[in-house]
Formats: sequence, structure tokens, C-alpha cells
Amino acid sequence: MIPPEAPITSVRSVFARTRETAVADRMLPAFTAQGISVGAFDVFPGLAIGSVYTTNLFANNDDRRDDIALVVRPEVTVRTSAGPYQVAAYARGDLRRYSTYTSENTEEGLAGLRGSVAIGALSSLTAGVSYGSLINPRYAADSPVNAAKPIEYRALNGFVGGTIEGSSTRVVFRGDIARLRFSDTPSREGGTLFARDRDRIRYQGLVRIERAISPAFSVYAAGSLNKIDYRLPTPGIGTRDSEGFGAYVGSSFELTTLLRGDVRVGYIRQNFDLAGIRPLSGIGTLATLVYFPNRLWTITATAQSSIEDSGVPGSGGFLHRGGSLRGDHELRRYLIASVEGGYFRDTYRGLNRRDSLPYADVGLTYLSRNHWNARVGYRYLSRDCTCTAGVTNFDDHRVSATLTFQN
Repeated sequence: MIPPEAPITSVRSVFARTRETAVADRMLPAFTAQGISVGAFDVFPGLAIGSVYTTNLFANNDDRRDDIALVVRPEVTVRTSAGPYQVAAYARGDLRRYSTYTSENTEEGLAGLRGSVAIGALSSLTAGVSYGSLINPRYAADSPVNAAKPIEYRALNGFVGGTIEGSSTRVVFRGDIARLRFSDTPSREGGTLFARDRDRIRYQGLVRIERAISPAFSVYAAGSLNKIDYRLPTPGIGTRDSEGFGAYVGSSFELTTLLRGDVRVGYIRQNFDLAGIRPLSGIGTLATLVYFPNRLWTITATAQSSIEDSGVPGSGGFLHRGGSLRGDHELRRYLIASVEGGYFRDTYRGLNRRDSLPYADVGLTYLSRNHWNARVGYRYLSRDCTCTAGVTNFDDHRVSATLTFQN
């Protein structure tokens, strides 16, 4: 694990919630990457090598195939050592080679730059940009059943934001832009599948105004706006542009050393330009509760209700609702066990489609004092779709083993 960046200021914020550190986030010096100092910068190279076995490679119960892949993930992070500003650049890759179904071989790459600068004792401005050549996985909601290989796409993301904080009040703001460009892909029946109707740009802004009632409790109001522009209309359907907003009230709190959380609830709505598609609206929620029964356990519960944009042809978006529960246990200082389970339901607008998406994850991580770690894990993924033809139900069991080397 790479240690967190040094804080820009030594002044402690009244909004900080740091009495306890989660088991999975503890940075023990003997197991943490040390980095290489190069002038005013620290360089953190890393390499993960492992394998993953999947029982349903194509995420299709009617065409179930199992296979095993070699996975190689190089990465490097370069960042400033200290000062009133922080700059970090990073690059990551993911190479997968399957033993039988070589059509599923993939290469992904992501690179980015981010920075922040202090403009006061507790105030700062941040900005960042990233570019990736990525793969839409087979289990994605908009992955075509008859694609001969996974769809490739390019993602360009940028953001600007900041925090303006006084003694008991702060304002947090952020603006994001994300541009997605998909490539057409070969069809199993021959020819080419048109995928560029998924190309879109998403603009989003968020403002949060928060007031501290005590050093362990604050309340806030937040608002968000978004606009989604598709580059091309879907053949035979039309444009799927939309715009929406959310309005929330919430609280951030820390109850002794046992419980901390951030909970917000409000109203969300998305209006679609496509004729015949009714707006999506309802209660919007984002909640995280972290419970520390003792120093060896961390229990994390999450709940979410949000509106997401959709690459599924014919759909303007979907309502994403569900939650998860995770437990991390420190068996030894060098051995961490994790278990997680969750359930989500996606209800689409513009299509007669509702996806039920349960999942489970179990992992065991060994931390070496020589700054490498080993992990074995099991993951269960599933989709049960109440929908028309063209969407597959699946359940997939995945077993992985990974060695990660870091300096």
C-alpha cells in the first residue's frame, strides 16, 4: 500500500473524522511501500502478478464457459514530498491472457495527473485529469450478447473543486466532466456491431454547505446538477440526452470511537429528451456507517439510491438502489480477512427491464515486511433480469490469487 499524502496544513479541521482507522486502511510502516526519493518527488513503483479463474466467462448462463487467465498489473505513482501544494501523476495497466478463449484477452491502461494547493489554513483548491483505454466487461449491463469480444472504449475525465473552511462552517464544491468514446466490435454472426451510440459526455456539479454543531457532529445541505449529451442518436430510437438534479440534507458524525458515518437523503430527478420516456424521480440516498467493535474488526454498511446514465440502447438511464455490508478482521498484524456482500436493483427508463444484482466477496491478504503482499479471493456475481429478449441472466464464481510487489 502507498502511504497517504502528507496534509497540506497541520491545522486540524473540526470536520475531521479520524478517531479510529479502519482495519483495511491501516498503514503499518513495516508493510507499507517506502518509495524512491528523486529530488522533491517520491516515486512508488508496483507490480501485481496473479491469475483469475471464472466459471462463466461470457456472463451468459446459456453459453457457460470457464477459463483461467494470467493477470499482470504494473503501476507507478510520482508525487511531491511536502509543501503547501501537492502534485501527483500516476499510470496503471491491466494485461489479461486467457488459456483457452483468447478472444477475451484484453489490455487496459490509465494515466492521470492531479494536484491541490492551500489557499488558507484549512482551505484548498484541487484539480485533476485522467485518460484511459479501457474494456467494458462481459457482465456490464450494456455488453452485447453477440459480441465476439469485449467492447473497448476510451475515457477522458477531468475535475476541479475546492474546500473553503472557517472555524465551524465549510463549503465544498466540485465540477466533473467525463467523455466516453466506444469502438465498434466484431459480431459472432459476422460483420460489426455498432457501439458508438453509447458515446456521451457527462457534466456534473456538486455544492455542499456544512455547519459543525460540535467537533463530532455536523449537518449539511447539498445540491447537484448534471447533463448528459450523447454524440449520436440510437438508430431507430433517437437521441437520449438528459438533464437532472438532486437536493439533499445530511449529517456527518463520529460517536465516541465506536461509530462514524455520513448520511444524506433528498430528492432526485432526471428528465429525458427522448419522446415517450417519463422522468425518473424519487428519494436519493447515500449513506455510509463504519462500526468499530474493537481494534481488530471494522464493519462498514452502505446504502445508495441514485440515477445513473445508461449505455443500454433504448434506455435513457436507470434508478440504482441497494446496499452492502463489509467486515474486515485483523487475524494477525500481517494477516487480514475480509468478507463483503451486497444487493442492488437497477430499474430502467425507456425499456421494460429490471436487473437484480447480488454479489459476495471473500478475501485473505498476507502482508510481508519486505513490502510485498499476497491475496487470495473469491467473488460471486449474478444478474437476474426481468426484461425482454437480448439480455442474459448469469451467475459467475471467480477465484483469484495475486502477488503484489512494491517499493
